[in-house]
Amino acid sequence: MQQIHEKAIENLIRDGYDFDISDSIDRGSKIFTSNMGPFIGFTVLYMLISGSVSIFTSGLGSMLISGPLTAGYFIVANAIVRNEEIKFEMFFDGFKLFLPLFLLFVIFLKMDFWPAMEASRKIISKKFWSFFGFFILLGLINLLGIIALGVGVLFTIPATYCMMYAAFESVVGGAIREEQAKEQEQHSAEYTYTY
Repeated sequence: MQQIHEKAIENLIRDGYDFDISDSIDRGSKIFTSNMGPFIGFTVLYMLISGSVSIFTSGLGSMLISGPLTAGYFIVANAIVRNEEIKFEMFFDGFKLFLPLFLLFVIFLKMDFWPAMEASRKIISKKFWSFFGFFILLGLINLLGIIALGVGVLFTIPATYCMMYAAFESVVGGAIREEQAKEQEQHSAEYTYTY
């Protein structure tokens, strides 16, 4: 499985890929709305935990826990896409992985830290301006949440994390599925040839 993941990443870096911003936003919105209550509840807890830790550690502790807490959004979004049973404690599974800077590649591809960072840089650089526009758009969505008396961020923060996950799943997940299909086709051809 790891070999398939590595080949998929190599193909993305070598051949490029399509990145549909509107599709990522649409799919991310659907992931969020499918389990809106837990996402909003976790966002409230995230803010309370982060704020409390920040008060007692002058912000340093908040920086340390933000990575694992943020990973919770991606872990649950991934479980939703895979039609797995969602349990609220899954939001805290990021603490089992602890603090990768580019969470998505490290979490789902089980790559070491530096290879994950390098792979993510190379993949994003293929569509730099598209990703730049995508993240600007996500920032504007969260700005609208702040303008809506601040309460809107309880909706926009988890929604935008789901949109980020959807973008990752579309690009990297699509490449992995394509590589898996090639492997199965090759095995089928070999089996047919043997017999």
